[in-house]
Amino acid sequence: MPCYFMKHGHIDAVEYLNQTSDVGRIAEASELFQSKGRQRGAEGFEVWDGDRFLYRYPEEAENPEPVKLN
Repeated sequence: MPCYFMKHGHIDAVEYLNQTSDVGRIAEASELFQSKGRQRGAEGFEVWDGDRFLYRYPEEAENPEPVKLN
């Protein structure tokens, strides 16, 4: 499952998660963001399971929409 690192409201990078539970995926994504995303200058991250939204950091961002890769 992908974790999208976001910069200026756009996908900047993608890391793939290994955990199988939603809670585990969110924890893994948080760790990846701290260890890799911030170094890249990412401002946050999103975790999606296909078109099912799981989590966004920072949480105050509004109305999740499906992420589309170009």
